[in-house]
Amino acid sequence: MKRKTLMYFIVALCAPAISQANPPTSSDLASVTVFSFGANGFIAKKMPPQIIYKNILKNKNSTNLFENIMHDTGSTPEAKAYAACGLWENKKRKGIYLDKKFHDLPITILQGDILRKEKLGEVIFKIKLHGCK
Repeated sequence: MKRKTLMYFIVALCAPAISQANPPTSSDLASVTVFSFGANGFIAKKMPPQIIYKNILKNKNSTNLFENIMHDTGSTPEAKAYAACGLWENKKRKGIYLDKKFHDLPITILQGDILRKEKLGEVIFKIKLHGCK
């Protein structure tokens, strides 16, 4: 019994390292379901989508990756918001636009410990004006 418990403990310790073996990709960002910047939650930490976004931002091809997410019909509204932030950071504001069919999509936003919904078009408009902070 002790041996089994020890094995579970070792697996639990190694799991985060194993999951980080492959760096996040644009397809990981395209499927996120929460948009958030800054420290969030009761523990005040960065959320996984933020970490994925930051890793993609470091990529030398990040502008193309963000443009693809922005205009892909399969990417989530939250991913489109991150893509807009990435384009803003890369000083490619002309690439920040939405097809009309996406404007009224609901986007889930986490700010602090408050989760709320807004329309994607409104969020993108704010990003175009002020960027992401």
